[in-house]
Amino acid sequence: MADPRNDSPLFDADAILRKAYFGVWLLSLVFAGFAIWGVIRYPHWSWALPIVAAAVALAANHRLRIANRRGETVLLAVATLVFVVVSGAMLGVALRLARA
Repeated sequence: MADPRNDSPLFDADAILRKAYFGVWLLSLVFAGFAIWGVIRYPHWSWALPIVAAAVALAANHRLRIANRRGETVLLAVATLVFVVVSGAMLGVALRLARA
């Protein structure tokens, strides 16, 4: 783990965090891509929530990369996970609403 005296990001010291960062980055881009495709294919206001949730997940994921305290890392990881799950769940809801 990171030494508290030099304030280096935990991302540099934790291999699991690096793998999770890449996975969330890829999953958020896929969800955002599906939502943008949905807006083009089935125009409806409901696609906004998955796009926004994916964007917030990407922002929290980027902030997670430069976090240097454990508490901050845990909070950002939970926020990232929540927004990725919301984005994925809202894709299904948006598709049902747009096709109805």
